[in-house]
Amino acid sequence: ALCASCAAHYLTPYLELIIDPIDRAIREASNSLRPEEVESSPFVALSKEVLQLYEDAVGTDCFVESYAKVNRKVREKRDKRRQEIAAEAVHDPQAAAKRKIKKQLLEKERKKRRVEDRRSMRGGAKKKHY
Repeated sequence: ALCASCAAHYLTPYLELIIDPIDRAIREASNSLRPEEVESSPFVALSKEVLQLYEDAVGTDCFVESYAKVNRKVREKRDKRRQEIAAEAVHDPQAAAKRKIKKQLLEKERKKRRVEDRRSMRGGAKKKHY
């Protein structure tokens, strides 16, 4: 509704602020769904449709430039986070070890949960603990 009622020159300065949460929603949905479910997801389809409406409203060149800036910021933030983790491993090895152990435990629980889900989908009985 906003892009249909406003002229392009009003939307252009705010385009990065508008694109960022929509793009983040698409990324989060893509990360949480299986690859074959991403394209059929109504949430992802709606988000992509909204982005297309903004692109039509402001023009492809302006939209692509803003979208590229948003992607660059996301990439820079991710790289900064990775550098901080690597620096922590050097400066504080105990904290880095704790982080790795915590990550391994979460991964172990995730695998157990997935196995249990698959077992229940097949109709198998619950695993007995003795």
